[in-house]
Amino acid sequence: MNKKILAALVSAVMALGMLTGCGNEIKGHEARVIDADQSSQTGNDNNSTDPNINDSITPYYDPNIEKVDSIDYLKADNMKYYFEKMVVAGDSIANGWQFYGLLPKSRSIAYGGLSTFGFTVWEYDTTGKTLGMRETLKKVNPTLLYVCLGMNDVNIRDKETFASQYLDLLKKLKTYVPDCFIVVQSITPVAKTNVYKQVNNSSVRAYNAELRKVVAEFGREDVIYFNAYNSLLDENGQLDMKYEAGDGLHINTEAYKKLLEDLSKRLNQEMAKQRIEAVEEQRKEKANQ
Repeated sequence: MNKKILAALVSAVMALGMLTGCGNEIKGHEARVIDADQSSQTGNDNNSTDPNINDSITPYYDPNIEKVDSIDYLKADNMKYYFEKMVVAGDSIANGWQFYGLLPKSRSIAYGGLSTFGFTVWEYDTTGKTLGMRETLKKVNPTLLYVCLGMNDVNIRDKETFASQYLDLLKKLKTYVPDCFIVVQSITPVAKTNVYKQVNNSSVRAYNAELRKVVAEFGREDVIYFNAYNSLLDENGQLDMKYEAGDGLHINTEAYKKLLEDLSKRLNQEMAKQRIEAVEEQRKEKANQ
């Protein structure tokens, strides 16, 4: 079976998953979403939709790549520590951490097709129970949250709206898990083989510039920007082909390993390990009171 046929089959399967799990980002499909400021434990929803919906990017994962067995050969100070603490949140690129076996489902709050708006209102089964973003985050209670969103915003809404919605998301996250260290990942680059012509690296850079401003405006030392875009570039300023998963936009296992190394170096710059350890100690003291 050639790569094109495999890609078509995987895309079809993932598209079906999107209809049942993240249809709020698919044009022409009614969304089942909840109010992000209400608990979803009752199972109630308001069936509202995003007024800015357009066709989202179909999740794609390389069917020829095996699950990750080990990251022991990767070299970065404190990398294993961060890796064991990290919870990912976001879209299909965020979901790749779990899909390729890097992280367990219990540390993945992500679905393919979600935009920044979509992430705040969708429901997740991370905990084994379908809950909204707020309740999921409170139950998982991460000390290190890695947020990866934006690829589905580039082709849906203008960068100013994207920035405003991302800032709102960060405010919500800090309300739900106020002591959590948060990493805001930039949108990753696309390759020369990118099949989504509505997304290009010029646009991605523009949206990343807005995202960097959002983090700066938020103004917290425990919320940092991580330039994943530069980590995955080739010498021509595009997604390196050794990192693309088959459609020129999604990334493969080697890309996630590269991001993990570079992320660890970025976290070390901010003394994140010490900050996380202090939070964990405070949580223990509070629990023992």
